[in-house]
Amino acid sequence: MEQTCLRCGALNAEERRYCERCLSILEPRTRYWLQVEDFQTTADRDALGMVKSTWLLPHLLNQFFVRPRERKQREILNSQGTPATRFAKLAVLMQDCAYRLCLENLPSIYLIESHGSPNAFTFGSDDAPVIVIDSRLLPAMGTDELRCLLGHEMGHIKSKHLLYHSMAETLANGIGVSASLMGANLISAPLRIALLAWQRESEFSADRAALITSGNPYQVASMFAKLAGLSTPPIQQRPSLLEDLVKLFRTHSNMSERVKAVFSFSNTEEYARIIKKLNDRTMLRGAFAPSCRFCGSSKPVAAVFCPACKRSLV
Repeated sequence: MEQTCLRCGALNAEERRYCERCLSILEPRTRYWLQVEDFQTTADRDALGMVKSTWLLPHLLNQFFVRPRERKQREILNSQGTPATRFAKLAVLMQDCAYRLCLENLPSIYLIESHGSPNAFTFGSDDAPVIVIDSRLLPAMGTDELRCLLGHEMGHIKSKHLLYHSMAETLANGIGVSASLMGANLISAPLRIALLAWQRESEFSADRAALITSGNPYQVASMFAKLAGLSTPPIQQRPSLLEDLVKLFRTHSNMSERVKAVFSFSNTEEYARIIKKLNDRTMLRGAFAPSCRFCGSSKPVAAVFCPACKRSLV
C-alpha cells in the first residue's frame, strides 16, 4: 500500500520512511517521537543556551564567515563528492537512522575522499543539513558501526548544533585574526572559551544519538576505534571488554572519556525510557494516520482503534 506525503502529496512506496520527492518524514508527529530533550546532556543544553543568548553574534558570524565557508564546501562536494543515494546499503541505513531519531527531513549525504585521517562531519543549516563521510570509511566499517557514524552526525542535526559548530570551527580556524583586520571585535575571550567548551560537550549528546541508532555501546566504541585507526577486541558481551576498550584508547584520552560516557548512559533509566518509547512507536506505526485504513473515517493521528468502525489499526 502506498503512502501519501503529508507535506507535498507525493505517493511513496510502503517501505519508505521519507518522501522520495521532498525528503520529509512520512509519519505524523506523535507523543512517541524522540525529542532532543530525551538524550541531550545537561552540559550541552546549558552551554548552548548561553551561546544562543548572544543572538546578534551568531547572525554576524553566519553572515560574514560561516556562509562563505559553507559555499566553498558545497562547491567541492558538487565537483568531487558522490551522493550516498548511489549506494543502496547506505541509502537504507540513512533512512533507518534518521527515522529512529525522528528527523523531520532526510539530510543530504555525500562521500568524498579527503586528505589525512578518514572522518565524517556535518555542516549547513537546520533546514538543509549535509553530512560528509570519507569514502575510505565504508569498507572499514561494518553495518552497525556505520549506524553509529550516521547516528552521531544526525544527533548534531537533531540537536540543532550546526550553526554553532560552524561558529566554533571558524573560530578555531582564525576568525579572530580576520575579524580584527576588518576592525570588528566580535568575540570576547570568555565567549570564545565558552563556545569552544560547548563544542566538546555537544559531542557527548551526539554520541548518545549514535547509541540510540545502533542500540549497542560496544559498536559505538568500535566506531571510535575505526576513526582512530585502531583495532578493537572482538565485540562480545563480557565484563572485561569495557576495560579493554578504555585501555585501547589510552593514547586518545578524549575518546576514552566518551566511550565511558556512552556505556554509562546505556545503563540509565533515561536510556531505558528512550528505548521503550521507540519500541512503542514501532509497534503502533501502522495506526499513525489521520484516517482509518479500513473505513476511511477521520480519526486522531495516534488513535489505535477507529472511532467509527471500532477496528484495531495496529
